[in-house]
This record gives sequence, structure tokens and C-alpha cells, in this order.
Amino acid sequence: MQRITSLAACRELGGLAACSPGVRAWKRGPTVNKQPAVRRQWAQGSVRPFSGEPGAQCRRMCRRRVAFAGQKHRLLSSQPGADGPPGSSDGHPAVSVIGIPDPITWIRCKVIIFLIKLYFEVDVNSEEFHRGVKQALVHVSDLISSGRYHRLVGIVSNETIEYVEKTCRTLTNAQRQQLAVKMDDIIFMLPEDVSVVFDQHGRKLCFIVMRFWILSAHDGPDDPEATKIFKVASREDGGPQKKIVTAVYEFRRELTRGASPDWMVTTVWHWLWKAAE
Repeated sequence: MQRITSLAACRELGGLAACSPGVRAWKRGPTVNKQPAVRRQWAQGSVRPFSGEPGAQCRRMCRRRVAFAGQKHRLLSSQPGADGPPGSSDGHPAVSVIGIPDPITWIRCKVIIFLIKLYFEVDVNSEEFHRGVKQALVHVSDLISSGRYHRLVGIVSNETIEYVEKTCRTLTNAQRQQLAVKMDDIIFMLPEDVSVVFDQHGRKLCFIVMRFWILSAHDGPDDPEATKIFKVASREDGGPQKKIVTAVYEFRRELTRGASPDWMVTTVWHWLWKAAE
């Protein structure tokens, strides 16, 4: 079974080489170790409180766009201009795929995503959702990097805003500015945990923890979760050597009938926070 799921996961990373500039084809490599994560079950229970760690909290979806709380004016779909100003991949180093994410986690998330679509008619495996979470990462990281925490209200949960502000106080201005992510810098992303929770008030809540692999020019230590999967070629133009780092964002949406279809960010974590410690 692990062999089969490994090959299935490889197909997603293999497609990365065909659709992403500067990314080379799949190479056989070691399997990434399974990440410890607090996981929710499909059972009656309370929503666990936010802890500030990756995966701590992890009607029908609109067919044309994915709505995020406080961002209804932003295009979150495949419409022209949805990604914002077109970026250039010029200057990006070549990236090789040398490993795969944990196949057991990958297949588990795929099964739960299928059940969510089957029972709640919400497709979180769609291109619209993927585009939406990428734009949420770009938008939220830009606000954090510039210190505009008040602009996160309505997009990010209050507990997460407090956690972000507290964490960023330990960073220099230069370190905080490095948190900003551009759309072209997103190399790959995968769901790390998917769950549906029934709380004591009868609400149905969907949590999706997404891990992003991002190109960064920071001069700190390598991110071990990135070096297991990707390898960045050395630059020959004398520019700063780029590395691949990870970011983990959790998105929540209420599935209860009559509830808002908006998604809210309930966990924010960047490797650069840990690298700056």
C-alpha cells in the first residue's frame, strides 16, 4: 500500500515539473518522515483551542470562486487577473524534486477530501480552492511583513492575530519583511491535515492545514522539511542564493446549513520564525 501511495504522490510532484518554471523532473529520493500533527476525527467533540503550532487547529461551494472572510472584493478564482499582477519567473534558480511527502498522510487527506465533497458538496481539491489559499498566503504574509496586523481582522482569527503579533515582536524589521510571499515564489503545496469537527453547539466545521514550499532569499538555516523534497541549484549570476522554506496555514469553514461560506485563516506559521530564534 505504501508503495502504491508513494507512486500516486509522485504524480503530483511530477506534474510540478511540467507546470512550474525552473522546476526539474522527478528524481527517486527518500520518503519524507511523517510530521507529528494533532489530528481531528470524524466524531462528536469540541473544537480544540488554538495553540500556535502547525496543525494545532486545523451548502455548497460557489462554483466560480472561493470566498475568504473579509476578502470578498478579491478575485479568488481562475478569472483573469485573479493572481494579481503577473509576476516573472526570471532569476529563479532551477529546483529539483528529490523526495516526496509522506504517502500515508497524502492518501489519508485525499480520502477525507473525497468524503467532504460527497457529504457536504464542498470541493477543496478544486483549482479554485488551490488558487484561493495561495492568494490568502500572499495577502496575509504581506500584511504581516509590513506590520499591518489590524488589516488581518476578519481574515484571520483573533487568537491567531495575537499569536502573530507576539511572535513578530521578536523579529527585526528585516526579518519580518522576509515573511512576505510572492505568488511566483510558491513552489508547491499539499494538505497536511483535513478534518471535520462537530462542536457542542451542533456546528460542523471543516479544517484544512496546508503546507506551502516557498522560495526565499533569507540567510538563515535550511528548512529540513524543504531539503527532504526539493534541491535548489546554485546561482551563477552572483545574486543571493535562494532556499526553499515552508509555511503552514490552516483554513476553517463552517459547513452548517445557513452558515457563511467564507474561509478563515486559523493558524499561521512560517519557518522563518523558527530560523530567527
